[in-house]
Amino acid sequence: MSNDFKSKQYPMIYPSDKGVALWHFLNKKEMIIRMQAVSDLGKSALLAVEKYLIRDFGFIDKETQKEIPYEDKLTNDNFKRMVGAMIRQILEENGYKLVKTTKISGSKLFSSGAYFDEYE
Repeated sequence: MSNDFKSKQYPMIYPSDKGVALWHFLNKKEMIIRMQAVSDLGKSALLAVEKYLIRDFGFIDKETQKEIPYEDKLTNDNFKRMVGAMIRQILEENGYKLVKTTKISGSKLFSSGAYFDEYE
C-alpha cells in the first residue's frame, strides 16, 4: 500500500478522518482483489466497492441524493470523485492502466467511472 493518497485536488476532504479511513479501506488486500477482478471482467472498479461505501461510509445513493440539501449533495459528490481518484492510484500501483472513463450502468452511486486493464 502506498503510504499516502497523492492528490492535491482534495485538500479539504482527504486529510479528514473519513478521507483517511477511505484510503485505508480501499488499500485492503481484499478490496484491491475485488477491484482487480471487476476490472478484469471489463467493468468499472467502482462497482466492486460501492455497497461498502454506502453501508460503511454513509455514501448517499443516486436516488436519495435527489432529495437532500445542495451542500450535502456537493459533499457526497466530492467524496465520490475522491474515491475514483484513489482507486485509480491503487490500481495503477498494482499493475493496471486506465483504459477509458465512461458511463456506468447498474450503479447505485456512480453515473460514470474509469475502466482499467492489466498491463501486458
